Amino acid sequence: MPRHVDHEQRRTEIATALWRVAEARGLDKVSLREVATEAGISLGRLQHYFASREEMLLFAMEFISRKNVERVAARMMTLGDPPPRARLKAIVMEMLPVDDKAETGSLMNLSFQLEAARNPTLRDHATQQVIALRSVLEGAIALAMQSGDIESGRDPRTEAALLIALADGLRSGFHLGVHSAAQTVALMESHLGRLFTAEA
Repeated sequence: MPRHVDHEQRRTEIATALWRVAEARGLDKVSLREVATEAGISLGRLQHYFASREEMLLFAMEFISRKNVERVAARMMTLGDPPPRARLKAIVMEMLPVDDKAETGSLMNLSFQLEAARNPTLRDHATQQVIALRSVLEGAIALAMQSGDIESGRDPRTEAALLIALADGLRSGFHLGVHSAAQTVALMESHLGRLFTAEA
């Protein structure tokens, strides 16, 4: 069992090194050799954990997904037991590059999406991530509908898909300098204001 823990820890360290290389040079410049150097291990040692670049990227995508889930969970912990409206807003705001850490993760997600568009294996994984996120949002929207925060005639799946599409567009606009972090948040809040019914 300890050996398994060490193995996973090393894989996580390698994924973190990959993140640093990608942040500095771009994901397209990431290679096994570059990541091995950044992680302070030999290429042969890295290949003990990841046989190919694709396998390493896939693990890194899963690593980022876990970090995203942890960030949302941490936000929920600070809110305690939030009402449906606050819960949905918290989830949505975690999808935006609102601070330095989220900005780095957001840029990395965009890079992975571009990589996944050219790689069927990565694309399948990225698609499953989107489906999982949509499911979470659908559930939060359904709860908000039950509480009267969102009118009952809305379709949760459609609204969830629209939120994801809007968040994707806002992230791209932010990274291109079209709007600031504050403007990004304001635009999302404007959409949520249209989605939610008036406060009681």
